[in-house]
Amino acid sequence: MFFKINKKRGESSFFAIKKFAKQNNIKKIGHSGTLDPLAEGLLIVATDEDTKVLSKLVNNTKEYYVKASLHCYSKSYDEGEEVFFLDNKKLIEKEQLINALNQIKNQKKQIPPVFSAKKVNGVRSYELARKNLEVSLKECDIEIFSIELESFDYESQTFSFYVKVSKGTYIRSLVHDLGLLLNTDAIVNILRREAIGNINLGNTKDYEPINDIKSLFNIQLYTLDVNDLKQIKSKTLYLDKFKFITSDAIFLYNNQIVGWGKIENGLISFEKILFNRLFLSPS
Repeated sequence: MFFKINKKRGESSFFAIKKFAKQNNIKKIGHSGTLDPLAEGLLIVATDEDTKVLSKLVNNTKEYYVKASLHCYSKSYDEGEEVFFLDNKKLIEKEQLINALNQIKNQKKQIPPVFSAKKVNGVRSYELARKNLEVSLKECDIEIFSIELESFDYESQTFSFYVKVSKGTYIRSLVHDLGLLLNTDAIVNILRREAIGNINLGNTKDYEPINDIKSLFNIQLYTLDVNDLKQIKSKTLYLDKFKFITSDAIFLYNNQIVGWGKIENGLISFEKILFNRLFLSPS
């Protein structure tokens, strides 16, 4: 099965899914898209055999709610490390902030924060940073699809916004770069992931099942019947009902994923078959 989990601030993604697994007596669990410990919000979780299809999920876009403070700096670009308040700050006007947000929207490259899970010679960057070792990370390609200012407080120089970005975009780096555009610096105070691909956090309190499997994938889903399943002897199978179809595909039986692969004019080449699900009795 697939679930939405609302990860709480202060817990790691690993801790969140292990806690969920223990509470629900789940033996095998995995998730798509780690969140920082200080971040909160949406994790998409798969259990049991469905963990094997996590790599196929639609997760190329992420949406976040962000609250940030200007004229602050920390090594992690958030409140996870010691925060320094910059002297001789010149208060930023709302119009200046809007202009900077419009500029940052066009950003196509980004250097990840040193406090990140990126690996340097096989070691997590944050492990090196915590030892005060010098870390140099390469620029990554990113895309910012939309960014919308929600609020701005002139006196406290804090602001909040919603942003939709490509997979692999670090919001902490985005906020840091935004501060540099304004000739100062900035840190993230609150970071909440609102959506991954087609799945929205919505009003999820702790967790809830994702019943619409189609919403998880951009790949076409096809339902097989019991006679189709009886013909599966190897990783290739011809089905006449698919003779005019050529596409990547995920195959369902009894509303569960039983395999995935490619159809070419009726010939299925399975990448993976979940054999223990092939002959489940329909519910």
